[in-house]
Amino acid sequence: MQFMLPVTLRDYNGKSFNAEMGPFEHSAEREFALTVNKKAIQDCDDIKSLKEVAVNLLVGWSGMQTASQALILENIQLRQALAQRDVDLEAADAIVAEAAEMVEKRYEEIDEQYEKRSWRAMWGLWPWRKSTGK
Repeated sequence: MQFMLPVTLRDYNGKSFNAEMGPFEHSAEREFALTVNKKAIQDCDDIKSLKEVAVNLLVGWSGMQTASQALILENIQLRQALAQRDVDLEAADAIVAEAAEMVEKRYEEIDEQYEKRSWRAMWGLWPWRKSTGK
């Protein structure tokens, strides 16, 4: 038997969205425990033995709830960490792109300055000598 659990998640920006965890399946151990407890309930003849079975089932159910809640919380935290990582990676990518653009712009400015110096040097071999314009 398969089942899924609905959960509400929040991403790094505070947006919430619904997701489903699972599918989960009952294990053979779980089916065995269910069968044994059903038989114990059916075999109860008096209130005292029924109370013992009910307490045993309650303790088992409580342990399962605690384990399920811990797993659900861990899964939600993992999904939120992954969503935060994605947003952080997008922000880092934008920063790197901006830095690359700034470096490229600076490189173009330096290249332009170099071309101006080269042009001047081509027309006047001696930079300390003023050209007469002839």
